[in-house]
Amino acid sequence: MLDPKIIELADTMIQLQFHERTKQLEHDILLVQNDAAMRGMGTSSPMVEVVYDLCARDVELRALIVWQNLMRVLSHAGTVPSATLADELKQAVSSYTKGIYVEPDERLHIVARNAGFEPWQSLMDARERAFTKVYAEIDLFVLGLTRRGESQSTSTGAVFNFYSPVGAVQTGPSANANVSQSINPQDREALVHALDIIKQGLDGVDRLPAHPKEEVIELVAEAQIEAGKPRPNGTKLQSISMGIATAIQTTDNRQPSARVPNIESGPYAVGYIPTVKLDGRYSYLPQDHYPSGG
Repeated sequence: MLDPKIIELADTMIQLQFHERTKQLEHDILLVQNDAAMRGMGTSSPMVEVVYDLCARDVELRALIVWQNLMRVLSHAGTVPSATLADELKQAVSSYTKGIYVEPDERLHIVARNAGFEPWQSLMDARERAFTKVYAEIDLFVLGLTRRGESQSTSTGAVFNFYSPVGAVQTGPSANANVSQSINPQDREALVHALDIIKQGLDGVDRLPAHPKEEVIELVAEAQIEAGKPRPNGTKLQSISMGIATAIQTTDNRQPSARVPNIESGPYAVGYIPTVKLDGRYSYLPQDHYPSGG
């Protein structure tokens, strides 16, 4: 059973948007009637047909409003897939049948009757099409939840091998770390070492998922130059390092963990080591790409 709080939150947004649709439909119908009147077709069959199309579209939009707001609340609040979830969501949408159908249908019949065309074609077909589309969206939504759940339950944790001391390892999507701006000889050595590993990884990658490889190489080179100075600028190194990390991180929000670790050497989060692309994804560099010992 759906959480009543989810239904309540979604209903608040749905009713507000239904009210907006009512005002918009009134406005659109009035524009059509005024235009038809100026053309001497104020009570014509073509005018009623245009209004019918407006009302049929309004039915479809109202059905989408219901589903999109339900999905929005579910996405923010979270939900666990179950064998009955799709049916529960479809039932929740169908409970708004009156709000979806009655208002535009009444508007259509008023226009048709005033034009002398009563009875006019109903919006039943439009309603059925609207629900068919929304139900297909619900099935897709639930399928996605189910597949992600199956993937998370069957996936195994990656094993990371490190051959030098690291301050922290973060593997969650969009992993982050707090950094300081001080640097000592040991930190500088670790930073230079990490930058060398990153450069090796970039040499073995054709491209990066979201940023030009050449730009990232320039950032690495700039960081190496700054780290080699007698008194490196800690703020500048922090900024460059975080830029490198963001640029070459491979984030897969569909998985419980990222495929590339964030390596923090001393106070500098300089990781997200680039990797060799296999089967459309990025996997870790072979162990012989890392320095031995340490």
